[in-house]
Amino acid sequence: MIAALATAAVVAFASGTSSQAPEVPAARSTPTWALSVSTVGSRAYTAGEPGYSLSLRAATPWLTVKSAGRTTGFRLPLAALIGRKALPAASQWSASVSGTRLTVWTTDAARRDLLRVVVTARRAYFTVQFAGALGGSPRRSPAFFTTGGTSLAMAEVSTGFTPDPVFFSSTRTPTVRLGAISVAPYTAPFAPPPLDVELATPAGWFGIGLQQVPDASQLSVSHRGQVLVNYPLRILAHVRDTGAGGTVAAPKPSPGERISGLWFEFPSFVVTTAPDRRDGLIAYHSALSSLGAATTAAPPGTRPGWWSWPLVDTWGQQLLTDAARHDDEFTVGWVRRYVALWRRHFHLKHFTVIVDSQWQATLGSAVPSSRFGGISGMQRLVRELHAQGIKVLLWWPLWVVPSGSVGQVKADPTSGTFDSALARQMAFLLGKGKEDLHVDGLKLDWGSLTPGASYFSRPQLGVGAAALLRYMRLLAQDAWRAQPSAVIDGSATAPQFVRYEDLLRLYDANSAEAWSDRAATVSAADPLTLMDSDGWRLRGSQAVPHIVGSAVFGTPALYYASRWSGGNPISPSLATALGVLLQATQGRGQGTARPLNSDPSTGDAWAYTVRGRLTAQTLNGALAVVVYQYQGACRSPDAAVVVSLEAGPLSIPLPADAHFVSVLPNASAVPKTAGNQAVKLTVAVGVRYRLTLQTGGC
Repeated sequence: MIAALATAAVVAFASGTSSQAPEVPAARSTPTWALSVSTVGSRAYTAGEPGYSLSLRAATPWLTVKSAGRTTGFRLPLAALIGRKALPAASQWSASVSGTRLTVWTTDAARRDLLRVVVTARRAYFTVQFAGALGGSPRRSPAFFTTGGTSLAMAEVSTGFTPDPVFFSSTRTPTVRLGAISVAPYTAPFAPPPLDVELATPAGWFGIGLQQVPDASQLSVSHRGQVLVNYPLRILAHVRDTGAGGTVAAPKPSPGERISGLWFEFPSFVVTTAPDRRDGLIAYHSALSSLGAATTAAPPGTRPGWWSWPLVDTWGQQLLTDAARHDDEFTVGWVRRYVALWRRHFHLKHFTVIVDSQWQATLGSAVPSSRFGGISGMQRLVRELHAQGIKVLLWWPLWVVPSGSVGQVKADPTSGTFDSALARQMAFLLGKGKEDLHVDGLKLDWGSLTPGASYFSRPQLGVGAAALLRYMRLLAQDAWRAQPSAVIDGSATAPQFVRYEDLLRLYDANSAEAWSDRAATVSAADPLTLMDSDGWRLRGSQAVPHIVGSAVFGTPALYYASRWSGGNPISPSLATALGVLLQATQGRGQGTARPLNSDPSTGDAWAYTVRGRLTAQTLNGALAVVVYQYQGACRSPDAAVVVSLEAGPLSIPLPADAHFVSVLPNASAVPKTAGNQAVKLTVAVGVRYRLTLQTGGC
């Protein structure tokens, strides 16, 4: 799949709106690039598109980018260091144009071509393609948009942003990385995160990302303004490039020049300008979508309805009851009791149970433990749960294969036997045959434990993030071949990965605000993919806002039945009220989520939209929710359902052209209408209120 992606850097521009529709380049009848000469005789190559303009001074590497409505631009040098500390001091630059393409060559004093950079202007973004000769220091990671002496103008950067939750989100030197972290549980939340970083510049928020998934694991901006990607050049020197990075045939030299040495080509850089960092991520996704690099596996309107049922995971309760890893307490009987307890407390008939870690006979094996009665015992459990209207997912650790009694040997998705072994495992877990387990999907974990580049037996098939992409592609294809409706619940939030995931898990966090922040990132970078809200380590003080928020922005996940993390009990009244709310939000439909706060990192307000119609929204600081109901193609709702987790006055906003008529149960306080903008009710906890509305027509 990597080879199918075009090798080009992308620079995308947001128009100032938050539209998430893919941009389709318009057909052209005239060339975009032109050579202009000023009144004082200086020459420049210029290109103009809706939303941005480009200008390259002749005989220099400096490209100036200006976005619409801005008088100040941001400069970036069209140069790179490939196994070099710096370009030769006597380097020279020449350029030529052909239609929509600008080609910039870098040559040394001996007239040897060192670099070729191709800039292609498009309707809403432009692409930049780097190729160059390897220097004398192959141990150095390549650096882009730098000559070694000059780089991005960091003095003009006031702050920056990374969508990687491992790092401080606001920093002038942002980094995104695929890899383990140094503290327990050692696995990073997003594996990988969106491969894009953002810088606040006079030209607006200026983003730099990647189009293809690279043979690398880290993208960063250094304090010197160099864009660094940790490609292992010594390994890639023996790999032909298929889109993720590697060697290529030396290009035809420019007139009068010579080519020498080993030439490399790398995945593209995606650069965006936008009014804020969220719009930068949206522009990044839109650019990738227009190039076919961000295809959603299950967009809204195509998903089975049960994918939105609450996810009831065993792991939190396992820890509370001493039934975690390497503990004989976690048995098929334990799962039966947990499911019964959860249903009794929350009063929901349909949900999805996730049997988490320690169900396997050996870590990485598809065979169930003897504590679950082996294959036949797990089959009975799955049949019982299906008969109760419950779906079943199994936890699946990536990068682990069975070995001895534990199974800590890392998997190698580039080996000659990996494909067939994985296919057999997926068929056994998800297939419908007599000997299969018949489960409904997998919760993937440990994606960030991707081995180093030297580990892989056939690096030409991918190393770094490209190896993880190969692993997930093979797994998803095998899973869907065994069961087309199987759900793959992963945490790879880079938009290039979502063609192989159905749910994006927000992973472990310590607060509702942290989960909401991650959801804001995913809703911008992967707007069409359903989110798994996670909920491990959810404490009582955070429970209500997180569950209420996630019932709007994604699929709620609950890891506890009797006590929250930390030991505080879940009261029967709260569990019942949450069950009422979770049932009500099942009616929101399949669409897209967006944070309602200007700063997504502090947001607890969410809205959900289906085909342009608002269908759900959090209220009162994520302590209540409203779900709007529509008849046919009507643009205004004729009813709304409200559930609150806090008693007292509550204001319910009304969409345009909707007018309040009545409310049930009628024991509630008489509503007051504030213009036509809101209805004010006095509500009780956990009561399902139904508002009848009058619309202005369809």
